[in-house]
Amino acid sequence: MVKISRKIGIIGAATAAIFAFSGTAEAAKIKGNEITLRVGSGHPPFITYVKEVSKYFIPNVKKRVAAETKYKIKFKEHYSGTVVNVFDTLEGTQDGRLDIGAWCVCFDDDKAMAMNMSYYVPFGEKNAITATKTFAKIISQHPDIQKDYIKRYKQKLMAVTGFNNYGLLSAFDWKKFEDLKGRKILAAGPNLPWVAEGIPVRTTIPKAAQQLQTGVGEAIVLFPDTDFKLKLHEATKGGFYTITDFGAVVQISLTMNMKSRKKLPPEVVKIIDEEALKYQTHSSQTSQNDHLWGLGSLATAGVTIRTIDPQAKIDWAKKLAAWPNERAQAVKKKKKIDMPKIMRAFMAATKAAGHKFPVDYVIK
Repeated sequence: MVKISRKIGIIGAATAAIFAFSGTAEAAKIKGNEITLRVGSGHPPFITYVKEVSKYFIPNVKKRVAAETKYKIKFKEHYSGTVVNVFDTLEGTQDGRLDIGAWCVCFDDDKAMAMNMSYYVPFGEKNAITATKTFAKIISQHPDIQKDYIKRYKQKLMAVTGFNNYGLLSAFDWKKFEDLKGRKILAAGPNLPWVAEGIPVRTTIPKAAQQLQTGVGEAIVLFPDTDFKLKLHEATKGGFYTITDFGAVVQISLTMNMKSRKKLPPEVVKIIDEEALKYQTHSSQTSQNDHLWGLGSLATAGVTIRTIDPQAKIDWAKKLAAWPNERAQAVKKKKKIDMPKIMRAFMAATKAAGHKFPVDYVIK
């Protein structure tokens, strides 16, 4: 049996969060041969990485635990801000409101600073499958990038994944990079500096439509499938979707509370970890498929789809050329890890996988 809590609303979310926090001692509950775990995300379950947790990861874990061990496992699922919101899923997994959290590091650009790495190298790999494989390889080779997860935040990173190639949905027409000057452009947080010519405005998925409708933003840096699912094309009254090739950033972490892991039988933990890695692959494949689906859906809805002018991409990248090194040095100073070395390795691995950056980013 799967119990899913999906109510949205400020009062309901606050009540659920208080209720969940008050019951942290019940996390990873084992009664006889029955195990109960709580899984959640601040995002709604129609967002791809959350959907794949609910429809792929959880069913597979349940099936294998039942078939391969003496235990049965059930999950209580909490999405859409009912227990954690997009800004505190890391904290919710740390304090035991959740046993397993799926979350975007973009909303923890301070605590999960190093894991925001692929945001720091704009115009990166645009294929979500390739980008995920490359990022996972770097984590394996340079584990310092995620050491805070266990040491400070008491949770284990089990998988990474992401959305797909970022682009720009705009209510206005533009072709040259300088056409963006003075335009109010929404972005999630660590990619706000990408808005180099325009006026950056921070957003979240729950707020984006209203911000576009009210003129707080005139455009948004996002993915075509998410734009369509959130009906942001209605907020921009059609408009234009430009494939800018900012890249398929690997920004999703699937983490598990360390106390919860220690409570569970080793054979169950092993299955969870193995299925998490399968989720990593499956979710990135789904995200990549979503990109073409999103472009087609937006086009059918009347949005003009086009690819950024090559010179506009170069001009944009030149404007951001010094930023990767700035971020590498800032992470090194704050997190006490050799982030310049890790970012150089990341860029080299990205190039080795076949990608060509529009400019050369120099990391000192």
